[in-house]
This record gives sequence, C-alpha cells and structure tokens, in this order.
Amino acid sequence: MILYPPAYAGGTDLYDPPAYAAGGTDLFMKVCFIVGTLGRGGAEKQLVFMLRALKRAQVETRVLCLTEGESYEAEIKALGVEVEYIGARQNRLVRLWQIIQNLRKRPADIIQSSHFYTNIYAALAGKALKIPSIGAIRSNLKSELTINKSLGRFQLSLPSFLIANSDLARRNAIESGIAPDRIEFVRNVVEAGLNESEISSKQKENITFLFVGRLGKEKRPDRFVRFAAALVEKFPALPLRFQIAGDGVLRKEVEEQVQNCGLPKNQFEFLGECVNMNEIYAQADALVLTSDYEGTPNVVLEAMAHALPVIATKVGGTPEVLNEKYGFLVEPNDEAGLVKAANVLIENPELRFGLGFEGFQFVKNNHSLDNLTNHLTEIYAGLINPVESELDLNETLAQKISSR
Repeated sequence: MILYPPAYAGGTDLYDPPAYAAGGTDLFMKVCFIVGTLGRGGAEKQLVFMLRALKRAQVETRVLCLTEGESYEAEIKALGVEVEYIGARQNRLVRLWQIIQNLRKRPADIIQSSHFYTNIYAALAGKALKIPSIGAIRSNLKSELTINKSLGRFQLSLPSFLIANSDLARRNAIESGIAPDRIEFVRNVVEAGLNESEISSKQKENITFLFVGRLGKEKRPDRFVRFAAALVEKFPALPLRFQIAGDGVLRKEVEEQVQNCGLPKNQFEFLGECVNMNEIYAQADALVLTSDYEGTPNVVLEAMAHALPVIATKVGGTPEVLNEKYGFLVEPNDEAGLVKAANVLIENPELRFGLGFEGFQFVKNNHSLDNLTNHLTEIYAGLINPVESELDLNETLAQKISSR
C-alpha cells in the first residue's frame, strides 16, 4: 500500500498512484542516494531495482557516488537517473562537505545510503540539513560492525532510519540497541528469469554446478574448488562441469588452486564478470553458495528465479529464503555436507526439477518489484510525515470508498 500526501491523492482506484497535473514538475518526493560503488555486486543491483521501483511511483531520484565509470553507472543513467561523482577527494570530511553543499543547491526530502560504510555520510548530511536519512545494512550486521571497526557503531546509530535486507540483520540491529520502529526488513528484488511454461526437467548427465559472486574472502571460492575436486573424484565417469561467474582479488589464487587440484579447463571454467546472467543460469543445473557472510544473497534468489535448486551455507539471511523445499542448507565448515547434497542432486534429476520449480514459485510470489515500490514509499511517507501520513491515508481511503 502506497502512502500519498493528501495534495496528490485522487487516483482512479483504491490503490492507484495519483495522476499528476499536466506539465507539473513537483513530484511526490525527492530522494538522493549516497553510494559507495557502482561495481557489479548485490547491493548495487538492489540499488538499480530501488531506482526502478521509485520511478514507477514517480519519486524523483538521483545518485551521489564515491566512484565513477563502474558497471551499473550506465544502467542507472539509462533509467533517467543522474549520477554525480563526489569521490575525487579521499578525506571523509571533505566528501561530507561536498555532499552537504550539493544538497543545499538541490534539496532532497530524504537522503538514503546504499552501503553500510556510506551511512555516516547520509546521516551527518541529514542532520546538518534537517532532513531524514536512511542507512543500509547489507549483511548480517555483525560482520559489518567488525569490518568498519570504530566507525561501525556510528554507521549503525546515526541514521534516522535503517533498511536491512535480511530479518537476521534487523534482529541483530535491535539487539545492538536500535529501536524496533527505526528499522525495517525490505526484501531483495529478483527479476523473473523464466516464464512458468519455460521450466523443464533437465534429463542429462553433464550437470553444471555454478558459483556466482565476487572472488573475495567472505565468499569462500576455495570451498567451491574443493567441492568440485571431491565430486570429480567421486564420479570420475560423469562429465560434470563447474563454473565461476564473477571476478575479484582472489582470482589468481583460486586459479592456482584449481590447477593444483588437477581440474581441467574444459571442466572448471572462470567466466569473469557476466553482464547477461540469464544465459549463465539457463545453462546451469544447480547453484552453490559457499559464503561465510551474507545478508540476503541475491544470487540465491536469482538462481531460484531460474528454477535452479540451491546448495548453500547456512549464513546470514540465507535460511530466510532457502529451505528443504528449494534446496539444501549446510553449515559453513561442513564441506562434506556440500558434496553430499550435490550427490543427491546428481542421482535424482526429478528432485532437481521439483526443488527448482518450488523455488521459482517462492521468488515469483515474494520478491517482486511491486512489493518493493509499496514498501519503500510507505517508509518514506512515514519519515516525512510520521503522524499525518497515517491519518491522511485513512481519510483518503474513506473518501474513495464512500464515493463508490
């Protein structure tokens, strides 16, 4: 349900967005995002979905970014959203001053951070300009507090409001002293990878296991390599394939590990960063997530949207979206458990299909762009006018019902 101010109420249906005056330039609200990077990653992908969702609600958005020329910048600009580089100076105080000056020239109703480490910029700029700020929690919070060290507590406590992408992170924030009414769990969005009619049972021997993500320590690609080596040893006669879609600082190290394990290039592939992941998921038979830390992992939802069963470590918000109906959850250090789950999928093609189909239905029903649009606009309305928004909504709904 979208909370519209009374001046803009008057859609043709009970929950229709309002019709704006022809030629009008004043939108419902203006939101400025503070972003640490636009490289290809989960948080950045969700930013794109947020911008798309807000465009549908006729919310004016723009982005202030600490980096420039990265993967998602062009995609965001293609939405008609302005991206401005503010990271030329490394000094945090100088960056903060630039953000404040930028927002004085072009005011916003809300400042929203897309990364935990940029929360402090959004929060302090909001306090200086007396406008609400929203901080982001993209992992389980505990790992973010550890990584950000002394600044972590300020990144958590200073924003007016917080959005977490897993309920675990929300609960951890409340345990850390954040009032329950200052934080919301907002589900990640995934585009439908398939139409239901396109889902088919793959009866084949050359099964492909897929790893998707940055090659960083927290993703533990080394586990995926050992997983592959164990399966090749267990099923030497089967033409199993393993693919890594993603790049990062550990790539050279992982390539050396693959070579040391004796895995041939035609069996273990490094795909690098992939712009069109739909094609990659379409060729795969199962996703394997081996992380030590996660929020709500986009790749799990993306795989499920492509009707793939998932084998994943039981970390962060992963258990909130994955259970025995859609795949397998394994304790992080139980590498034998990863192999055992794969063994079940290899020997049971009908189970692969069934788990994938159930996962597809779950994502379709729970992680849509419509849900995100409604949730974000409800949060914004509550921050801008916390008391009046609820009263105005009730009055508007009552008027519409009585006029029917």
